[in-house]
Amino acid sequence: MLVSANGITLHAETAGYGDLTLVFLPYFGGTARSWAPVIEALPGWVRSIALDLRGWGGSDRPDTGYDIATLADDVQAAISALGLRRYILVGHSMGGKIAQLLASRRHAGLEGLVLVAPSPAQGKILSDAEREGMAGAYNSAEAISWTIDNILAGSKLKPEWRAQIIADSLGGSAAAKAFWPACAIAEDVSAELQSINVPVLVLGGELDKVDSIEMLRTIVLPALPAAKLKIIAGVGHLIPYEAPEALARLLRAYISELKLGEPKLTLQPEDFASRFDQAFCRGDLDGLMALFCQDAMMRMTDGTLVNGATALRKALGDLIATAPKLRNSIRRMIVNQKTALLLLDWELCVAQPGGQDIVQRGTATQILECCPDGHWRLLISNPLGIA
Repeated sequence: MLVSANGITLHAETAGYGDLTLVFLPYFGGTARSWAPVIEALPGWVRSIALDLRGWGGSDRPDTGYDIATLADDVQAAISALGLRRYILVGHSMGGKIAQLLASRRHAGLEGLVLVAPSPAQGKILSDAEREGMAGAYNSAEAISWTIDNILAGSKLKPEWRAQIIADSLGGSAAAKAFWPACAIAEDVSAELQSINVPVLVLGGELDKVDSIEMLRTIVLPALPAAKLKIIAGVGHLIPYEAPEALARLLRAYISELKLGEPKLTLQPEDFASRFDQAFCRGDLDGLMALFCQDAMMRMTDGTLVNGATALRKALGDLIATAPKLRNSIRRMIVNQKTALLLLDWELCVAQPGGQDIVQRGTATQILECCPDGHWRLLISNPLGIA
């Protein structure tokens, strides 16, 4: 999904549903997908939005704007553009520094703050050697691999996650890679930390060489009102990769302690793709039908037009009877008060007995309507798009 924010376009990954949202901010070198192992371990009622910060992943790559205040402005603009009414900031390392500044601004809707191995808001002063080393750490696959093994990770990573870390770190813009070690890591954005008025949870890796437990105890915690520290054993700085299930459990416990509970399941336009995929892939016909308006219309992939709940139920039932797997991703979303237009890139895979799967792909145009109960439901579904 793409979000217009603060004069640029940010890429975001979404999952889950509900009116309480976890907003995930990555570390220096990471992207939205750095949080995928954690998000996959969370229950479906926890809505998650993970952002690519400017200069990283699928977000815009301007030459300037990599100071902490501007990055925080980007995130807040994205939160506003997405219409998030209740949210918890979850920031890792550099993302944790951004989250601290954002929380100190006390914007409406903020319910909590979770800092995962956060860089201190007070700033870090690096030696010339440290600055040069960090500036070159992401210049090649070999340099990134060395950084993972000797600095970032405290435990063995899955091969696919290691490859992802290398690709994401290589893929950042030159400006984004340069500004953090040269300037942003040293910025002091701690002036208003004492004004933070939400519960703060700080999580540290026992073996972290970047933002150590000692640093968290002596610098980060004293500056944050009533912050609690929990230590995850046997891991280093890359907690979302090294201990995703443990991190997900701690996040769920944090939500429970705040007595936020399982949020009201109000379906929003940005929730639609993930909710549709979940119901479709588990063969939940009732769940699928709940996503459609009573007078909905759908153009099936064979070109047939289906009108009304009865005909639609039969057509969808026939389709999911083959146990297909569907993945939608939001390419573009335009929303006004009562209507939303979604452009969805989709892939449908049907397993065959001989092992040769049938795969279809396309771009759908979907029109959603805001119903009287506050839920957004599908009014017109056109999986074929302009085809």
